Amino acid sequence: MKKNAIPYYPILFAVFPVLSLIAYNKFQTQFSAIFRPLVIVIVFCALIYGGFYLIFKKNWQKAALITSVSLILFFSYGHVFTLIESSAFLNNLIGQHRYIVGGFVLIWITALILTIKKDFKPEFNQLVNVIGIILVAMPLIQTGWFYLSETIVHLRSKKESTQEISENNPLDYSPDVYYIILDMYTRPDALLEDYDLDMSDFIGSLEEQGFFYADESQSNYGETFTSLSTSLNMQLIGKLTAERNLTLGGAEYSDLVIHSEVRSIFERLNYQTIAFSTGYRWSELSDADIYYQIKSTDPLHALTPFELLLVKSLIIYPFRGYLYEVLPDNTSTLNLSGGLLDTTQTLHVETQRNVLEILPQIAENKNPTFTFAHILIPHPPLVFDSDGSILTDPGYYSGDNASALSEAYEIDGYKRQVQFISQEIEDIVRQILDNSETEPIIIIQGDHGKEGNNRSKILNLYYFPNQDYSALYPSITPVNSFRIVLNQFFDFDYPLKEDTVIPLDGIASDE
Repeated sequence: MKKNAIPYYPILFAVFPVLSLIAYNKFQTQFSAIFRPLVIVIVFCALIYGGFYLIFKKNWQKAALITSVSLILFFSYGHVFTLIESSAFLNNLIGQHRYIVGGFVLIWITALILTIKKDFKPEFNQLVNVIGIILVAMPLIQTGWFYLSETIVHLRSKKESTQEISENNPLDYSPDVYYIILDMYTRPDALLEDYDLDMSDFIGSLEEQGFFYADESQSNYGETFTSLSTSLNMQLIGKLTAERNLTLGGAEYSDLVIHSEVRSIFERLNYQTIAFSTGYRWSELSDADIYYQIKSTDPLHALTPFELLLVKSLIIYPFRGYLYEVLPDNTSTLNLSGGLLDTTQTLHVETQRNVLEILPQIAENKNPTFTFAHILIPHPPLVFDSDGSILTDPGYYSGDNASALSEAYEIDGYKRQVQFISQEIEDIVRQILDNSETEPIIIIQGDHGKEGNNRSKILNLYYFPNQDYSALYPSITPVNSFRIVLNQFFDFDYPLKEDTVIPLDGIASDE
């Protein structure tokens, strides 16, 4: 066979699913997340390719074709299943795994028979090689352009504040500032009404320690990114996108949390920025002065969120229950006893635990600090019991995208995680206050509530030096949180915004 006719397209078809997935999820995923999956799929492809090469008696053309068909079927199953589910007619007709898997097997057998019977000219390989190159080039260009644009945005991110930094300070010191986000923490009165969960002891304990509880508070948005962008830039995101002419989902748009107005102000006040790895790139302030990059102590068992998305597209996904039964338990580090959790949620568990362990230690830093801690609890996956141990019943987290298998599991697991994180925060706050030489500023806030009527109702607690809460009020929304902090303690003059609550899918500007 001529050298230029060597069929390398199976490798291209193997890496395409990984590259297309990162292109689709570039807003939420670090580019480095593709490296391990790429290595695995290339090795997987090489093994299959080599096996068929031997089976077909060193015929590269036949081996390449059946390898490519096998890879396409293997990686496309989840997408086909989702497409069938979205059609009422097809879902009723063949919307079960056994039918779809049977159809895939039939397609593969047909391809195998054709491969055995037909001979292929070198031109066929050249054509499919070109098709593979085009397929791979499209997501590479799209992803490369996004990350290049983002890098440029980050390089010029040290932007000037909209107001001059005042040298006056109502306090005679620079208080540490903690912004702690508890993802999906619903306001306690809604927890009691909707889920029969009484968190009055938690609120009472923090009030005894000097906190102000905004008991009528709502989020400006019902989604994490828009909510955090609003609070950290002190404007509704619609106003920001209009003023800066930002494209939704573009590099500058994704930078609104990472290089926010609030962060810029504190850095200009000579504060050190402290942040944590979260698993979601748009909330990872990876260029902070101190950045805690959480890495799994058992990476072979810990799948990243990106890898979980990739696994969902594989033809083995319907049989994951059988797969988890034969995987070894990872009990050495996390004391997890459920095979499913060991494989899919180890990194999530370690990430949350590390943030909770490090937060109280920040007070020992002698420099003034601005800490941004986005904690993904009580948000799913519902893996923590109320005492912080790991739930071993897979019904809490073995559904699609690590969801609960039923509404009963979902509500019970959510309540357990609320109880767990509340106790943790109560202890962390006590340690921060005990370890701080001077009184800090602490904001503990839900980015949004859980669902339905309580989606906008959020936990919202403030600790101010000297407990002067005259500027706060029960219905304050996150857009005004740092306006009040900066006005009261750093001599800014920000007018308060209207406490607007935007519907879940809405984007609005503020006047």
